[in-house]
Amino acid sequence: MNCKKCDFEFPCEVKFCPVCGARQTEELPAPEPVPAVPAPQENSTPPQYPAAPPPGYAPPPLYEEDSPRYVGFGTAIALYFRNYVNFRTRSTRSEYWYAYLFTSLIRLCCTIVDFALPVKAFSLIATLTFFLPSLSIAYRRFHDTGRSGTIPLIKLIASGLWSAAVTVSIMLLIAAVFGVGDDDNNFWLVALAFIAALLAGIVPLALNIWQMVICCFASEPKPNKYGREPR
Repeated sequence: MNCKKCDFEFPCEVKFCPVCGARQTEELPAPEPVPAVPAPQENSTPPQYPAAPPPGYAPPPLYEEDSPRYVGFGTAIALYFRNYVNFRTRSTRSEYWYAYLFTSLIRLCCTIVDFALPVKAFSLIATLTFFLPSLSIAYRRFHDTGRSGTIPLIKLIASGLWSAAVTVSIMLLIAAVFGVGDDDNNFWLVALAFIAALLAGIVPLALNIWQMVICCFASEPKPNKYGREPR
């Protein structure tokens, strides 16, 4: 090969010409420095990620005013009827007790009207009207405290069975007193059944007291599987 500067011919490839000393090969550029990886700090805090919702978490309803929140008397009545058959979400303590006050006043007025009029139907109409929303708001109040809503349903079933047992035993006792059956043993059996039915009322009474106590508890201040916290 020949020198790039003086054209001197030399037999093999060399970096510099032996005559003029010119460089025959191009100098490669120096590699760019690789940035150093910072060493992890011992006291560094790990990144905080948002906590996952609890299992079975129910998202808030479509409208914000339907979500659990602290309300006044008028709003509580509106939510009471708006969530007529809502057994899934939550209701605050103020929402439950304002609705309870409203239904109690209406029932009292219906009872007074029934005493004043010959038709005794207003109390029955009020009972049928308030049956489902009262049961559903009791469910939601239990959900708001982080509990299942089965206690109000069990109390309702126990109260119904107790009322039926007392009614049947009273009818049998009246029949025995007026001599429908001549056997004295039957009379005493009916009397014992009547007393047993009355004593069985302790069960729905205890469940009713337990429900009232739970409904006095404060709301769970965090989301649970029935919905978000009240606001």
